[in-house]
Amino acid sequence: MTANARGFALVDVVVACAISAVVAAIALPSLHATRERDAVRMAAKYLAQRAQYARLEALKRNAEVALRFDPDELGLVAAFVDGDGDGVLQRDIDAGTDHPLGTDERLADTFDAVGIAIADDMPDPDGGSALTAGSDPVRIGSTNLLSFSPLGSSTSGSIYLAGPGGQQACVRILGATGRARVLWFNPATRQWQQG
Repeated sequence: MTANARGFALVDVVVACAISAVVAAIALPSLHATRERDAVRMAAKYLAQRAQYARLEALKRNAEVALRFDPDELGLVAAFVDGDGDGVLQRDIDAGTDHPLGTDERLADTFDAVGIAIADDMPDPDGGSALTAGSDPVRIGSTNLLSFSPLGSSTSGSIYLAGPGGQQACVRILGATGRARVLWFNPATRQWQQG
């Protein structure tokens, strides 16, 4: 070998591998948390789009259309159209009078590990009483039906979504206009932000 031959010693390779492993160990949890947060936000935006689809169907059909959040399996969402002129009612759904628009969808099938839930205690987006972990995440009065009229208005309400790491989002439906807004909870500031 000549005196100016260069190469890497085994020690150099081992040190480079160790540094790479440390950097990866530091970055992976952050990357995983970002991925979970983004999944919750995308699920909330998807749910807001489903609500707007139901609103447009109500306008198009000149009949009430509702999204039903199954009380036995909250992640199961389906749209129904009024079949007898008295609005979409659970008893009419059970009797087959109010017809489904498409098939039921499970939120978790599209957005892995995202559920309709309140994961942690947090302030109410309206500034009212605090939301408690495990309480009802579908807040549309006393029903699990989010109804849209043929005039474009809807029942007002909020649907809360949570990820496995405690990430939280909220889909707010404004009754007078039937429009949907997506909010996400920032745990650092303990405030809701437009998403």
